[in-house]
Amino acid sequence: MSKGLKIFLSIILVLLLIAIITLTTLKILNKQDKAPEPESPYSTKAIAAMEELHLLDDINNKEYSKTIEVLLETNNLRKEYLEEYFDIDYEEIYNFPNIINKLLDKNYTSEEINYITKNIKDDITILLNMDYVNILAFKDISNFDISNIERYLAYQEENQDYDLATVVTYVNIGLDKDGYSDYTEYTKEEALNDLTILVNKYHKLPDDYEPDDLVALSYHNGYTYYLRSEAAEAYEELSSAALLDNVIVYPFSAYRSYDTQNTLYTRYKERDGEEKADTYSARPGFSEHQLGLAIDIRSNTLTDNLTNNDYEWMLDNSYKYGFIVRYPKGKQHITQFMEEPWHLRYLGVELATKVHDSGLTYDEYYDLYMK
Repeated sequence: MSKGLKIFLSIILVLLLIAIITLTTLKILNKQDKAPEPESPYSTKAIAAMEELHLLDDINNKEYSKTIEVLLETNNLRKEYLEEYFDIDYEEIYNFPNIINKLLDKNYTSEEINYITKNIKDDITILLNMDYVNILAFKDISNFDISNIERYLAYQEENQDYDLATVVTYVNIGLDKDGYSDYTEYTKEEALNDLTILVNKYHKLPDDYEPDDLVALSYHNGYTYYLRSEAAEAYEELSSAALLDNVIVYPFSAYRSYDTQNTLYTRYKERDGEEKADTYSARPGFSEHQLGLAIDIRSNTLTDNLTNNDYEWMLDNSYKYGFIVRYPKGKQHITQFMEEPWHLRYLGVELATKVHDSGLTYDEYYDLYMK
């Protein structure tokens, strides 16, 4: 090989080495300058599902969603609801993916679904078995009970003049059903230990319930009247205070046993028929008188009622001694009894004051604030 050729090949080799070194250096520099690919916050299984659905960019380019991830991992993500999914908050409830898809199928919005999954976790099945309901209309109604929703809707359809809050309260009381057709029954312990329990056509006392602390009132007219001790003491204070304002009242009925109430109700039913008797007399077991916490009072000029003046005094003052007028005028559609200005119910001063100040019947107040 000639000397010239050797020199030429050496030059070529040097140039090749320079090129290789240059390329290698450039690759290293490019690799150093290039920002690393961001890692996806989604699980490997979720990413694989994204790729299969061709949604990698559509999902990864948005803020991470636990709801999206769970849907992907369980193969429940449906493309048509992708935008809605991003606005649905994940909740740890059984079968969450299927539930939100079924709610979306029923045209619930993301906002409605968030309310449902946060606030109605244990009863979502009720909504899944119904057509769409404007559920957010109930959101601010404190005594809303999802188990009654079909009753609310039916009652509102029949009573369109009532606002929804009124519908909820009336249905909770039981006014969408006939009195005595569906009721709860207290135990003797509940009746004895709770001076505030509600007794009406939907709440019954045990047949054999009798208070163990009955006390005779000071007034006698050939008959002795009894109340539970706390109520009896409060009534004596009430009647004394009324007297100072020239309001003279006397009791004409107080504690009545189950048997006594049964005798009275049977007599009224035989005389006037059941339908009419039910408007002014409680059936046995459903009378506040059996509690030993109710008393009927009359004005000294009447035999079984209060004068308008005495009635107004009771409305304005009885709560100060722990009593309320239980069946006030104009509230028959709620109490399910004719007005009884004379019927007082003992609740204790604190609660009676709250009921008085609310302007509600005890049936309404009990459902809204005590149940």
